[in-house]
Amino acid sequence: MTREDNMSITTFKRRTFLAGMAATGGLLAAPHVARAQSYATRPVRIIVQNAAGGSNDTLARFVAPTMEEYLGQPVIVENRPGAAGNIGFHAAMTAKPDGHTLLCSSVAILAAAHTSDNPPGNPVTDLEHITQLADGPFRFAINPANGISNFDEFLAHMRANPGSLRHGTPGFGGNIHLLAEIFKNRAGIDMPAVHYNAVGNILTDLLGNEIQVGITGPHHTKPYIESGQLVPLMTTGPRPDPNFPEIPTAADVGLPDVQDFRNWFGLHAPKNTPQDILDQVYNAAQAALTNPDVVKGIEANNFVVMDTSPAEFAAAMKSEDALYAEAAGLIQG
Repeated sequence: MTREDNMSITTFKRRTFLAGMAATGGLLAAPHVARAQSYATRPVRIIVQNAAGGSNDTLARFVAPTMEEYLGQPVIVENRPGAAGNIGFHAAMTAKPDGHTLLCSSVAILAAAHTSDNPPGNPVTDLEHITQLADGPFRFAINPANGISNFDEFLAHMRANPGSLRHGTPGFGGNIHLLAEIFKNRAGIDMPAVHYNAVGNILTDLLGNEIQVGITGPHHTKPYIESGQLVPLMTTGPRPDPNFPEIPTAADVGLPDVQDFRNWFGLHAPKNTPQDILDQVYNAAQAALTNPDVVKGIEANNFVVMDTSPAEFAAAMKSEDALYAEAAGLIQG
């Protein structure tokens, strides 16, 4: 299936959902219909594994108001940061499976499962996967002081000069660190990692050429690429970079495994949540993801709105988890 086919299917699914809502009185009337049938009898909380202000916190707050209207109960975002996201994961995983506790995760949940000392569980098998909310690439960028203007030049330089350039990560064993390890393994290069405790520190040293390469979410490097302070090299994910479509994808440069590392955010429920409740939560999420204001907010943060089915989300979790497991093995042994 081509990228264009995937995009067409996604568009068709959104239009079908909108048409169905229109048939029942439209999006504005739908909450009244749903409220009479809703499983929710008290406030629904969406646990976020990070502090307020992070991308998954922002996305949870984008979708919560529409979900609240659909379910007929307050939907409250609850931040449970700490322990590489494991505190929030544990809280959601062990909650009563009645639909009143949900989890808004990022792809980092997969990395933590393989690099944490005592992970509380397996996110692939210990949660119900409802839908991916948004997706985006990880973008590779380099400081122009190194005289490299594209990926081919970068690869040639690294193969001729192993270890000459360094890259930054926001933490040892995190998802970006593991992505970088698979990238270096597949590209056949040696590029030492420097670990930081915040993306802001990576950007400071990247702009100062203390490190030469950065791998970040799309919004972090966008203004610096636009100003010429950084040069984009490549993006991950199944589609061109929404901000810089001329940048090659990992598949374009012959690294399909690297392409499979995506910067997604998803909605989950505790294991064994009844199917009728999962269906209602999925429909509430779809109502949010077809709300023009929500779409605008997500796209303004350099992400693409997703509408994956539960089965599609579960399959993606399983597939990507295998890559994270391999990457964890590279740094552990």
